[in-house]
Amino acid sequence: MNPSDYVVRLGRLCFDDFLLLEPTALRALAADLESAADLATALHNRPDIELHLRRTGRIGPVGRIGPISSDEISAARERLVRRFALVLLKHKSPPLYDMLPWHDWDFSIVTRRFKLWQTRLLLAGEGTSAVISRLNRTAGVHVLEPLEIIRRYIARKADLDKVKRVSVPESRAQSPATNAAIRDSPRLPLPDSSVDLAVIGSVSNLPSLLADLGRVTADVLVVENCPLVPPLDQTILLGQGFARDAVEVRSLGMRPCWWRRAAPRG
Repeated sequence: MNPSDYVVRLGRLCFDDFLLLEPTALRALAADLESAADLATALHNRPDIELHLRRTGRIGPVGRIGPISSDEISAARERLVRRFALVLLKHKSPPLYDMLPWHDWDFSIVTRRFKLWQTRLLLAGEGTSAVISRLNRTAGVHVLEPLEIIRRYIARKADLDKVKRVSVPESRAQSPATNAAIRDSPRLPLPDSSVDLAVIGSVSNLPSLLADLGRVTADVLVVENCPLVPPLDQTILLGQGFARDAVEVRSLGMRPCWWRRAAPRG
């Protein structure tokens, strides 16, 4: 099954779910929504959803269209739901989002290289809510997550799973559609050299994060675990000192991942 169709079916997503999007998500999605060819058709006779999408001021009035059939309207709405399925599922049901199979990847790729109880971690990107449960004993965990609803879910999950020393601060960092890295404010809310390892799930805008990420930590693992996020630019990653590796991802098999390691000491 197509991953977008799987997410739609899992969450029983529908066009009304656009009413659930919080302002942070609407701001990040504004350009993609305005450029969507189906938007005007999908919003036909739905002034409530149009008003909600425009509430941040970044989406202008949608042009009126001529006579159109109910089948065309339904098809346009279904296409929009599939296109934005991931962010809709996050808002509709964080536990179902957490259960997406590709969030489960072979974490031994980390534990073979790092002693977690001595490691300060930074988590971001798709699947962070699943990774947090594996971190019962660490030297501390910082989570970067743009959506308030997912931040609350991660904080509750960490508490229930008795994960200690977890910080889930309010973040200006990422696009909630993809957990993409810091587009509007490129500085991470962390001191220099405050992290031993950053574990980043699929992100679509990683290059804008890399410069400041190097200030915070020398060791970085990027896992391309989400099939709904476009592949990363290998040229940029190789130019930034990353080496390609692979990791087993549930339901997807082997997927690319990328390491940037600190230079050996001594």
